[in-house]
Amino acid sequence: MPQSADFDEIRMAKAFAAVMSQKKPNIAKTAREFNVAYSTLAARVKKAKSPVILKESNRNTLRLYQEKALVKWITKMQGWNLPPTPAVI
Repeated sequence: MPQSADFDEIRMAKAFAAVMSQKKPNIAKTAREFNVAYSTLAARVKKAKSPVILKESNRNTLRLYQEKALVKWITKMQGWNLPPTPAVI
């Protein structure tokens, strides 16, 4: 969907930076000051503040120490001539 003619990404970036630098952000006031859409600015702020832990929990990844332990265990199993199958892992 094309953006409206009066949408300015530079103003939005400045407004976002201003909100993020505030101790108690006032998104509505900042949106009016920079003449940007409140909903767009609020969505960007909300997205930027979402915890990294929640993002990581949605992915099927291992933490570094888990990955190292798994590699070590698979290497031991190969030394015992036991192939690591998905069911075993």
